[in-house]
Amino acid sequence: MDSLTHIVLGAAIGEVTLGKKIGNKAIIWGAFISTIPDLDVFITPLLNPVEALFFHRGISHSLFAAAFLIPIIGFVISKIEKRQNINLKTWVWFTSLPLLSHLFIDCFNTYGTAIFEPFSKARLSYDSMAIIDIVFLLPLLIFTIWAVFVRFQNKIRRTVAWISLSFVSLYFIFAIVNKQNITNRAAENLRIQGINYNSLLTTPAPLSNFIWAIVAEDKSGYHLGYINSLLKSEPIIFRYVPRNEELLGEYRDCKEVKGLIRFSKGYYIVEKDSLNNLWMYDLRYSGLDFDNNNSYVFSFGIKNNEGIIEITRSHPNRSVNFKSIEKYFERIF
Repeated sequence: MDSLTHIVLGAAIGEVTLGKKIGNKAIIWGAFISTIPDLDVFITPLLNPVEALFFHRGISHSLFAAAFLIPIIGFVISKIEKRQNINLKTWVWFTSLPLLSHLFIDCFNTYGTAIFEPFSKARLSYDSMAIIDIVFLLPLLIFTIWAVFVRFQNKIRRTVAWISLSFVSLYFIFAIVNKQNITNRAAENLRIQGINYNSLLTTPAPLSNFIWAIVAEDKSGYHLGYINSLLKSEPIIFRYVPRNEELLGEYRDCKEVKGLIRFSKGYYIVEKDSLNNLWMYDLRYSGLDFDNNNSYVFSFGIKNNEGIIEITRSHPNRSVNFKSIEKYFERIF
């Protein structure tokens, strides 16, 4: 999920655990602890583009790192807050909840989380939640802002915090059930349209769980489409894009290119632009510009610079602006 979602979720967890004892400090500590795994973004600029892809949500998001960090962070906070009548065991327990929640919810995004590193490089990604989901974020954000201005002795703070976390749990369940329904509808549409495929990917577009991207792979390319989960009878309009993997040529066995293919889980296409530059696009990520067939969030340039294979990454563009957001909600309703 995005950093703001982690912050407000950590704040809500902090409130329901220690808010009654230490007030807004629980919100602040919960928000801070929940952001710690994403501090890996300060290191990724120092790495090459392929290494950076795997470092983010890598070891910093693993259970191994959590087991190492939780007691240390809990100990440090206990020393900072030594005036509070709270023992070390409670601080360690308090630390574990927002930190582990961060790892857990990231497993439901398309990017995936290497939760078992360093023992396994597998990245868990259930593809049921968008990285930016305002329906999920807004209730938590509203609660966090409101709670700061309410006296911590007031029971209503804990009540609202529990309501917020209950909403989070229900939304996750809804997203999982919704994904299964979307996958079933996509498979049925493909069957009706006589489209054969080897694998099927369904993943929500940014901002909510209501517009989903569909990627059906066959032996030479992909059938791409979008589906509105609120319009049950809406047919999916697919367009076909070839994989063009033959364009990789000599680069196919390059370590960096293999890394890009592994990162994309095989859902990629290769194209040459007007200047004969080679580009690889990851099809698992959707922007908001649904009418632009060339709008790719993850785009990688590949070139041979005097025998050295160089990978460059263009800046991600999800087309999140007022115009695209307006069109997005028009499409939903």
